Amino acid sequence: VSVCRYETKATRPFLRSREFLWIEAHDAFATKEEALQQVKQDMKMAEEVLWHRFGIPFVFNKRPEWDKFAGAVATYTADTLMPNGKVIQQPSTHFLGQNFAKAFDIKFEDKDGKEKYVWQTCYGPAISRIFASVIAWHGDDNGLIFPFEIAPLQIVIIPIKHHENKEVLEYCKNIEENLKEKYRVEIDLSDKTPGEKFYFWEMKGVPLRFEIGPKEVANEEIVIFRRDTREKMKVKLKDVEKKIEELAEKILENLKSRAKKKFDESIVRVNSLEELKNALQNRKVCLCGFCSIGNEGVGCAEVIEKELKARVLGSPMNLAKKPTFEKCVVCGKQAKETVLIGFLY
Repeated sequence: VSVCRYETKATRPFLRSREFLWIEAHDAFATKEEALQQVKQDMKMAEEVLWHRFGIPFVFNKRPEWDKFAGAVATYTADTLMPNGKVIQQPSTHFLGQNFAKAFDIKFEDKDGKEKYVWQTCYGPAISRIFASVIAWHGDDNGLIFPFEIAPLQIVIIPIKHHENKEVLEYCKNIEENLKEKYRVEIDLSDKTPGEKFYFWEMKGVPLRFEIGPKEVANEEIVIFRRDTREKMKVKLKDVEKKIEELAEKILENLKSRAKKKFDESIVRVNSLEELKNALQNRKVCLCGFCSIGNEGVGCAEVIEKELKARVLGSPMNLAKKPTFEKCVVCGKQAKETVLIGFLY
């Protein structure tokens, strides 16, 4: 269902829209173990979509007690970055325990014939924010760049000199006809010059551009342009489908590799409040020691928010190498947690 926000401040296209699609999954289970398993499945789903298909790097954080979903036992969020160094929350999953079940008397009859309270979870995919992250992570100064699988238009065919040579147009139409059952493909027959068409479709982020003129027709080949690397290559017509599949995979892997490198470079370790302040000013997200993400850590979190205008994002769960720290970056007490701190949308 499409809903509108009641508050009107700080709306931004895709990042925080006034109107958006309200998509959530709410689940109820007989046991705590089943509910926690659903939380893990939510996380796996987020990883499959965000990283493996869209190429968006992220960290799953267990939110602090003071920043979890109201009424939840625990909140887990997928957080990624924007070019300005701010963190944007992506899909989140919440273990609700039996808190809402007891408040609203949600029960089921168990196999032993007794009524029991359900164990609940909820999950929200953050559709528009995911799209914003695709734009931010993969785009460049020439416009959008999409992974092949999710591109609205995957292949654009640009006929060259087709007004003077009918064979060119026929050649292009045959290619479109052969590919359209499997791919999203379109021929640009507008009156723009080839250069204007190239610029337009690069801006739109079409992963592959086919350039076809009299020479390509004569040689039974296609010139293919890759949007992500801006490379051009000649491919024989008989090999074009095999080449498309090869390039689709290479485009995604290239985008993932570039994004992961930038993401890893954006996370730094700090050991003091001064180091934290300097790193945040340089648009970094910081790993540091923290006394607690339980309620006893609220005081230190308030220092971060008031003095640095930043937020304790929580304890990262899926970092390849999660360091440990001896002291809390704020109070100097023993660090019970390693946390991420950054500016949050």
